[in-house]
Amino acid sequence: MSNPSTAPIPLDVSPDGVAVSPDGRRLYVSSPEDTGIVLVVDTSTHTVTDRTVCSGAKDMALTPNGRRLYVIDRETDAVSVVGTGTMAVTGSIPTGFAPAKLAMTPDGTRLYVTIQPGGVAVVDTTSNQVIRTIHVGEDPFGVTVTADGDRVYVTDRLPEGLVHVIATATDTVVGTPIAVGQFPLAVAVTSDGRRAFVVNHEDETVSVIDTAAGNVIATLHVGSFPRHAVLSRDGGHLYVGNTMGSVSVLDTRTLTLVGTLPLDGTPATMALTPDGHRVYAADFGGRFLLPFDTETVTVPVGKRPEEAAITPDGQQVFVTDAADGTVTVLQTRPRHITAGRTPTAVAVTPDGRQAFVVDDDLGVLVIDTTAEKVTSTLDVSGVHVMALSRDGRRLYVGAQQRLSAVDTTTQQVVGTAPVQDPGGVAVSPDGSRLYVTDIATETVLFVDSDPLGVIGEPVPVGQNPTALAVTPDGRHLYVGNVLSHDVSVIDTVSRTVRATIHIGSRPESLSVSPDGRRLYVSSADAGNLTVIDTNTSSVIGDPIPVLQVPFGLALDADGSRLYVAAFHSHAVHVFDTATRARIETIPAGLAPTALALSPDGRRAYVTGSAAGVVSVVDTQTTRVRVGGQPLGVAVTPDGRRAYAADAANGAVHVIDTATAEVSGTPIQVGGSPRHVAPSPDGTRLYVTDSATDSLAVIDTATGTAARAPIPVGGSPAGLAVTPDGTRVYVANSGDGTLSVVDTATGTVIGAPVPAGVAPLDVALTPDGTRLFVTDTGANEVLVIDTATPANTRSLPLPGAPHGVAVSRDGRSALVTVPAKRILAVVDTTTLTITGSPIPVGGAPHGLALAPEGRRAYVTNAASNTVSVVDL
Repeated sequence: MSNPSTAPIPLDVSPDGVAVSPDGRRLYVSSPEDTGIVLVVDTSTHTVTDRTVCSGAKDMALTPNGRRLYVIDRETDAVSVVGTGTMAVTGSIPTGFAPAKLAMTPDGTRLYVTIQPGGVAVVDTTSNQVIRTIHVGEDPFGVTVTADGDRVYVTDRLPEGLVHVIATATDTVVGTPIAVGQFPLAVAVTSDGRRAFVVNHEDETVSVIDTAAGNVIATLHVGSFPRHAVLSRDGGHLYVGNTMGSVSVLDTRTLTLVGTLPLDGTPATMALTPDGHRVYAADFGGRFLLPFDTETVTVPVGKRPEEAAITPDGQQVFVTDAADGTVTVLQTRPRHITAGRTPTAVAVTPDGRQAFVVDDDLGVLVIDTTAEKVTSTLDVSGVHVMALSRDGRRLYVGAQQRLSAVDTTTQQVVGTAPVQDPGGVAVSPDGSRLYVTDIATETVLFVDSDPLGVIGEPVPVGQNPTALAVTPDGRHLYVGNVLSHDVSVIDTVSRTVRATIHIGSRPESLSVSPDGRRLYVSSADAGNLTVIDTNTSSVIGDPIPVLQVPFGLALDADGSRLYVAAFHSHAVHVFDTATRARIETIPAGLAPTALALSPDGRRAYVTGSAAGVVSVVDTQTTRVRVGGQPLGVAVTPDGRRAYAADAANGAVHVIDTATAEVSGTPIQVGGSPRHVAPSPDGTRLYVTDSATDSLAVIDTATGTAARAPIPVGGSPAGLAVTPDGTRVYVANSGDGTLSVVDTATGTVIGAPVPAGVAPLDVALTPDGTRLFVTDTGANEVLVIDTATPANTRSLPLPGAPHGVAVSRDGRSALVTVPAKRILAVVDTTTLTITGSPIPVGGAPHGLALAPEGRRAYVTNAASNTVSVVDL
């Protein structure tokens, strides 16, 4: 299959059911609108190519050969039969009252349809008749058949939630019902039949059933109000569509949440393509199809990315950007700091060295941001809210019946003031005043900061006042009133409410732009952001949809970017404030609620209230300017240095991985260095020079040549060092040979080894016995026996290969094929391509494998991106 855009596909009706043809070329979409219709969508172009009227069309199932489509007809309590060749309705099968969902057996001979009250109709697809009805529970809904066809699993939407099991041999219910979560809507079973995953809509969980024991062995929390789920082709991941616009990705082996994919819509019924690379979801309540890739995520980098290297701990990926003289540094995952049990608020000092975190159970924790660990706990208890002074010298914390001032240097309480039930606190720009909301009296208190004391009478505001924000000039204070769904505007000089702005939803967090002209309000219940003009105290335009329960907000220093902690998407969404467009989504750990930016805006500290952590998120992609034309890149075995070969300046640049900065002066090697590789002990760096047809050897301690360049073949490119460091293999793309270099003597061993037409990249198996060589002139990968050495076998590919990498266990080799925009996964034992090639970006060149072997990073030279591939 091709790899079209994953942008939502517009339709003229609201989709309900989704099914993909066996060859993956057609997508069938049902809708009950306009008496009922079934659309045919071309998966390569994402255009509607056919449509047919089909009464009350809802859920669907295809026969294994794809020739017939069975469609639930809620208008006539039947299942319609559609011939996919002509897209004509050829029959109707009465099923009983209110058919809801249906599932086909693997051999296509039976169809199981959930009906009311408490039944499953069994359809013989040869005669297209109901042959029996099985009594199942009280409110059956979701249904699936196991891969071997022996069992049918049916969800029962009782308040307590049950799953019933039917034996297909006798069409009878077997065993006792399995208790799951609330309002189970869907169930998916692994291909081996050992696990069943039940989507529980109301309590936002997935129940994991051990099918042999017939009980729930785990309950996994997912996004908001999940509706459906599909398993990946290998069964390793479960994709759960959540009502508030996201897909939760679960690892079915470790039973953990491994990621959340934000979608611009509400995923309901979903279907996986036969190659397993893509899921199409019906947009519940909208008029779109929502496609998303199951194996790749695209990350923008610099211009013409060529090669990638990953640190041994898997935390950083270094990518050479050949066209703009930079090296992009990608953080592979957020870093987590253990911080109490339920952290709910965070603030960062002006120097960026400390962060303060409110924990509902422990109080206020102090984090050393350099060491990224909790260093102490302040001696205050029952804290709910806090605010830090502009100079960072005072921390003000609100607890039950009091407001306390803490000296951040001594970490001692230096003053208190009575407040019955503080819901929020803010500090004036000059630090002389504090503003505190009192939920109990629905007022705002004005407090002198030194000494701490309430000034004048409280100012009445709306219901349940919590969030606060002060304009940069200190003239106006904004108060979010949660229960009255509005924002009070207080003149801080006259201490009066100057306006009340109704937003129609719960204001959870407020943030004022640096120029004071805009106020941003997050509303978790409505799933959006409201933008307010502070001059006119009026709402500007429609709310900005976020959907995944937005809570905390933070604006960068110039107000161009707005960062939003989205609780159910487990991420921080980044919005361009000028265009209102979401420009990035950054994973941020489980259930983020609040965030604070470092002074330079390069880090966001995000509280994970459900996981007891504060996540450290890099808000910007780091680009290290090295100049010239960086091509090859490698990381030392200890992970402390990255080396980038600069073909334009005849140099190798050294990057400190801890600081992501250039270290020292470039190492001059002359000519046109192409690729680099360190020795296993990190004391030597080997560099191919295509201009002088040689291999340079660098002493990494001194940054100078360890010996004279070693002559190899024509236009040397890729290279690989053996695990014991005694040999270096160099692919000579100019003369179709392989040079074997003895590292002790610095000489080439024997005659050049024939290696196809134009060998480009090389990779060794972990034991060093075989070398994989990409031959761009013959559209194949060569396998060299290093003991001989000689070409022993080859693997044809659908196009000219470029980069190659071998997994740590030696079982797989990954190969990029630029012309086809794919990544091929090769079984190194059988020398066959495993499954379908994985679509990536334009002109994929280099790649790097994560240490655990479950993820690959592919540089796409033509699209200026890196594809992050889950294997």
